[in-house]
Amino acid sequence: MTMKTLALAAAALVLATAAQAHSHKFKTLEIVHPWCIETSDTTKPVVVSMTIKNAGGRPDKLLSARTSLATKAELRDAGARPEADGKVIGAIAVGSRGEVNLKRAGPHILLFGMKKLLSPYDTFFMTLAFERAGKVEIEVMVEEASVLEAPHE
Repeated sequence: MTMKTLALAAAALVLATAAQAHSHKFKTLEIVHPWCIETSDTTKPVVVSMTIKNAGGRPDKLLSARTSLATKAELRDAGARPEADGKVIGAIAVGSRGEVNLKRAGPHILLFGMKKLLSPYDTFFMTLAFERAGKVEIEVMVEEASVLEAPHE
């Protein structure tokens, strides 16, 4: 193998590992792939999605979220319609040895008053507050809007 081939192979391995490793572990919790969609308007709310896994024997609850990029972050349940943002809820339960998927069609975090536009491949920090685990700082990845498009057949 040439040095160039080895360098390309090493770079591909690092990128593949980084993509798979986008999770945050804290005590018995693992926050897997926190993400949102790029924005074109700072006045529109932003849905933050992720999977929260609890490996512990006791349930926990997500009580709140905050980020310096938004004036407000709310925990929401699923909306009655797919385009609805749902109602504000006080907590999102994560069962013992269980997981919960935060997404628009289920419980999620909704950010308001964005202080800047979010571009694909940007990241930003968010602090999640849990009843048992306490505060956890995570890094949210910004995805291209095309990830929401229906697959072409």
